[in-house]
Amino acid sequence: MKRKYMSSWGLAFAEEREMRKLEQMAAQGWHLEKFAPLGYSLVEGEPADVQYSLDYRKRPDEEYFEMFASSGWEHVTSTGDEIHIFKGRPGARPIYSDRETMIAKYATEERQMGRAALTFLVVWLGLLLLMQVDWSSVMATALFVVHLLITIGLIFTGLPYLGFLVKRKRMEHDS
Repeated sequence: MKRKYMSSWGLAFAEEREMRKLEQMAAQGWHLEKFAPLGYSLVEGEPADVQYSLDYRKRPDEEYFEMFASSGWEHVTSTGDEIHIFKGRPGARPIYSDRETMIAKYATEERQMGRAALTFLVVWLGLLLLMQVDWSSVMATALFVVHLLITIGLIFTGLPYLGFLVKRKRMEHDS
């Protein structure tokens, strides 16, 4: 079975664009298999006319997936037990059919990412202060490495937080 990798721009910034790209890939015979690091793993198959949609739900139960199945959506993959991608036939009833539920969807993700980003920021600042102390070279190196890892965590939570914030604000403004 042939596989292909498709990179991601980040769901907080390009959710709609990525779902359309996955639909285009399915039409060419490359179907979403699962999330991959910073993207998606696609598997070769017959070309198909499908639409993809994404939802966020922490620790979903069977009822959650049954609700989507009864609306014509098939669960394809999940990541981190929180982000779920579904596919449906063209014209399937949208998972989110009104602006208020879309705003609520992004507000929930914005809050979660905001809390994580704030935690990383506080630790990042604390480490920055600790790095000002004259430590041994081993301890200074260890602090630098930990600070670098916290910086990466801050980027991977802070940027999605901003993306969800902007999406929610735009939707509220457009209503």
